[in-house]
Amino acid sequence: MGKGQPLRMRRIFVVYAFCCGVALLGAAPRTPVPPTPTPKPSPSVNLGLSSLNPTVLIYPFDAAGGLDAKVGTQIAAIFSREFTTAGRGNVLPVPTGIQRANLLTNARARKADYYITGYVTPIGDSISVVVQVVSVQSGVIVFAQTAQVYGVNDARSVALDSHEAVLQLSGTSVSVTTTESATAAPSAEASNGAQFSLGHLFSHHGRTAAPATSAPSTRPSRGIIVIAVHGQSALPTSELSPATALLEHDLAAHFAVRSGGAAPANLQTAADSICGADRDNTIATGTLSLQRIGGLRPHTKSVFTLQIWTCFGDVLYQTTATDLDIAKAVSNTVSDYVTLHPSNG
Repeated sequence: MGKGQPLRMRRIFVVYAFCCGVALLGAAPRTPVPPTPTPKPSPSVNLGLSSLNPTVLIYPFDAAGGLDAKVGTQIAAIFSREFTTAGRGNVLPVPTGIQRANLLTNARARKADYYITGYVTPIGDSISVVVQVVSVQSGVIVFAQTAQVYGVNDARSVALDSHEAVLQLSGTSVSVTTTESATAAPSAEASNGAQFSLGHLFSHHGRTAAPATSAPSTRPSRGIIVIAVHGQSALPTSELSPATALLEHDLAAHFAVRSGGAAPANLQTAADSICGADRDNTIATGTLSLQRIGGLRPHTKSVFTLQIWTCFGDVLYQTTATDLDIAKAVSNTVSDYVTLHPSNG
């Protein structure tokens, strides 16, 4: 071996060792360096209520007990004005000439989410107002209230209760602060643009309306289809329509209720078609008659007979109540039914 050979071998060994060290260094596990998080933009608050605002159709209220039909129109106008002023909803113009049997069909044609109907009847120096909020999608009464109204401010209060109920049902009820004038109440406008005032109809003003009564949150699964009340004698529609509204109102406090239209000639044979494919229902209707009693103090009593039918055309329940007030007569029959049939079956 030559003299320079060991030196050459040492150089080769050093190069080889360096290469092995670099290889081992590359193969050694490295402690990962955490990536720098990308800052996220702060989410902006957007309630998106414009896409959720419910569309509401308010019908003129049925007037009974000798009240001028204009009163029902004025109540509807007050509701329309208060709903519009309160906002967070789309209010359609108050229609006229729509029969009760066609309320749901017309509301669907107008693309409404809810429609409001009811009736008004005199009680001494005030009027009783029954309000029903109906879901256009299901045809079921989803909110109801009864109030004793002495003036425009009371009617406004009832309207605002119904407005808040609609917002809660549609999921758009939020806590907001509104500024409202405490001066004169807005005038009621009829659908034809004529101006009316309820002031001359009442001798007292500024009283608090009766508290609203709404349907319970938990109700039996079986619903009730309400058929229009009919009369044993030739009673006018002005008497029968409020009786139907009362029946729907009182039943809706306990069960899921939807309107079934006019009374058929033979309910026993028509029950199957009224229920259709949804058999988990009963059918409610009633018969109204008036007893005119003479003597020193002539008066009239309302006789109301409630009938509950099955979808198979069998009578499930029947009872009769008599009272000077038709509202009490209807309420008593419904109360008896609820007591004996709390599950509607």
